[in-house]
Amino acid sequence: MKRDKEWWARLSSSERIELVGLERDAKHSHRRSYIPDDCVECACGTPHSGSGLCPLCQSRMIELLKQAEGGRKGR
Repeated sequence: MKRDKEWWARLSSSERIELVGLERDAKHSHRRSYIPDDCVECACGTPHSGSGLCPLCQSRMIELLKQAEGGRKGR
């Protein structure tokens, strides 16, 4: 769905900020010397295997996207 004014209006100001941050962080993995080589650190600080966001942050991002696409507003 196109991200027009209506799309963004379905999210509160804090949810818009959170969504933009999650989408930005999904593109960047943080490798730290104190975690195993096959793991990365999510922007929230949770180490996990793979890349991008941890499962909790990924779920939150999906929830916000569904809400913006026409799901219920609020939690």
